[in-house]
Amino acid sequence: MEKQIPLVSIIIPVYNSETHLEGCIQSAIGQTYDDLEIIIIDDGCTDSSPDIIRKYMNLDDRIKYIHKSNEGLVKARKDGIELARGKYIQYLDSDDTLQQNAIELLVSKAEEAQADIVIAPFYFCEGEKQWLSEVIEFEEMTGLEYLKYILSFKAYWAVWAKFHLRSLYLNNVERLNIAFGEDAVLSSQLLLYSKKVVSIDTPILNYGIYPSSMSHCLDDKTYKDFNIYVSWFDDYMNRNNLTVALKRELALFHLKNTMMRLHWKKLVDANKEMGRILEELGQFPDLEECLSNREKKIVAVYKISSGLGYLNLLRYSWQNKI
Repeated sequence: MEKQIPLVSIIIPVYNSETHLEGCIQSAIGQTYDDLEIIIIDDGCTDSSPDIIRKYMNLDDRIKYIHKSNEGLVKARKDGIELARGKYIQYLDSDDTLQQNAIELLVSKAEEAQADIVIAPFYFCEGEKQWLSEVIEFEEMTGLEYLKYILSFKAYWAVWAKFHLRSLYLNNVERLNIAFGEDAVLSSQLLLYSKKVVSIDTPILNYGIYPSSMSHCLDDKTYKDFNIYVSWFDDYMNRNNLTVALKRELALFHLKNTMMRLHWKKLVDANKEMGRILEELGQFPDLEECLSNREKKIVAVYKISSGLGYLNLLRYSWQNKI
């Protein structure tokens, strides 16, 4: 008899994750919903991760294992999608864990609502500390409407917080060879291809925060990836004629990204962006309330003079306040 096609494909990219991998895999195989396949992509690991994967392959025949040379998260996820057979996709990073009933809750909601994407909250976990993400409750939205939430910093880019139809990948999904900003690139496209997005209010996942996490890394490679994804996003919005529909949200996106450049101390780049920021704040002055007091002061000096504004940035930098 031909084996039944699984309803859910859990995709786990792995690169040198021996410290956390066992808990991650256990959380996938221990789901209360068992009509699933677990696709683990070994992205050229050089630690004991492959041994851990093989150990669990011998315990659970739902696990599929891909061993490949190291090409990064983007390619690993793509390889997982190409192998997946499930109706739905759930991404899981190798240092995170699923709540035991996560897939059961997500499938139930997706099937009941006939949704393209189900949004779910999650727990931030840092050592012994744990706190809940924003819980965004709504009956139904279009993907574009939910994208507005993300661009307004009311929701998250994280693709693993979006349980979604595999059929969305039948559309033209663009991928960038970056390690920072990949979730923003992929999530924005999946959302724009989605007609119905729904939510649940139960946390589905434990998101591990570690000193080595990409979000803590402010090196030049990460900044280069940041620039690539921000430029791509602006271009993608233009190509899809969404700049008018998202005008206010994109203004806030530009504003926050300009301030983000200051965290990298990329003062020349931030200075170049300030002209656009001042113009957009002229159209949407209330967006200034989204800034910290320090950021408001930076904008206030630029309103007086761009030259004084840049000197002010240099002063903040010298005082290690940026």
